[in-house]
Amino acid sequence: MVLGIVSLLALGLSSSVQSTFAAVEEQIFFMEFEELYRETQKRSLAGQQKMNLMLEERSIDNGYRKLAIPKGIQLKFNQSITFDKAGGNSSLASVKFQTRKEVVRYQLYLGNGKIKRIQEAKN
Repeated sequence: MVLGIVSLLALGLSSSVQSTFAAVEEQIFFMEFEELYRETQKRSLAGQQKMNLMLEERSIDNGYRKLAIPKGIQLKFNQSITFDKAGGNSSLASVKFQTRKEVVRYQLYLGNGKIKRIQEAKN
């Protein structure tokens, strides 16, 4: 009986730790995505050349750096963001990711390259 109770407690704690780890992993990913977006924008401006940020099912790549998308996050659509010579986004208006609990949408402002994260409850 005691072994059963201890097992249930351990299982409950393990589940809680896994859930917390997944939430932290998601937040780190989104911070890294935002940094990769800004890095690509800066490289485009510094090099005075167009650059693409490729968003694919399991990774995001700018040709210099590749970011893996964690298993708990799903990119809604494969996409490419094109930055012009001035570092402005000239191709795409938004990017969506699905997590366990919510949809995270990035509003990309065409022309100026600014980005805004919007978190929406999962339907």
